[in-house]
Amino acid sequence: MIDRAVLLPTYNEELGIAKVIESIYSVDPDVKIFLADSSTDRTPEIAESMGALVLKTEKRGKAYSVADAFRRIDAEKLIMLDADGTYPSDQIPTIFKMLDEYEVVLTSRIRGRIEPGAMPLINRFTNLFTSAYARIILNTNVTDVMSGMIGFRYNAYKNIEIKSNRFELEVEIITEVIGKRFKTAELAIRFGKRYGTPKIEWIDGFRSLCKLTKRALPLLKRGAVGWKVDMYELERLISRKPNIHRSIEE
Repeated sequence: MIDRAVLLPTYNEELGIAKVIESIYSVDPDVKIFLADSSTDRTPEIAESMGALVLKTEKRGKAYSVADAFRRIDAEKLIMLDADGTYPSDQIPTIFKMLDEYEVVLTSRIRGRIEPGAMPLINRFTNLFTSAYARIILNTNVTDVMSGMIGFRYNAYKNIEIKSNRFELEVEIITEVIGKRFKTAELAIRFGKRYGTPKIEWIDGFRSLCKLTKRALPLLKRGAVGWKVDMYELERLISRKPNIHRSIEE
């Protein structure tokens, strides 16, 4: 069993994959890096040359690749993040530390800091709308249901059911977290500009909204909504009381 692992879902990320892997090793030299990869470019070759383990998957979408990787990876703690350079590698040690206490650590770009130009206006609107809709329909306090950086303990990612193939992945994870009552925190993060060309389209936001509704209905029927998560900011720890805004100590 591996102690700590990072999972990067990848499809043609050769422009930035070396920088992303380097940034991860710079904050945790001993972490094991996995790629859930369906690339047709040099992404897997570059990653393997830097010590990452490539798990080749069918080209069926991000969610399919991640679900396949969850079945194949055995790590006590696992952090998933997009391989485009948008998510902060320097928060990886913080999330691993939080996983000593929590089964799942979500991240929020909405409560954090989004660099100018990092998120197109249509994407930001879709994210805000979908997250607000989720808070209403699921009666939760999660603020960013489409963030691609999430930490898991072994028992959590091994018991999360992912049935979609594409970018509906994150909303499926949120409904699984709420439905299965995993002990969860949400950490505010920075979000930056990506390497290469964006792959997500506006229609993917619509698909996520539909998937969220479909996955929420069974939870509503059995009264399994209303799950609250602990909120952490980017600054230093200011309180140890549960279910309030607080921060991780450096």
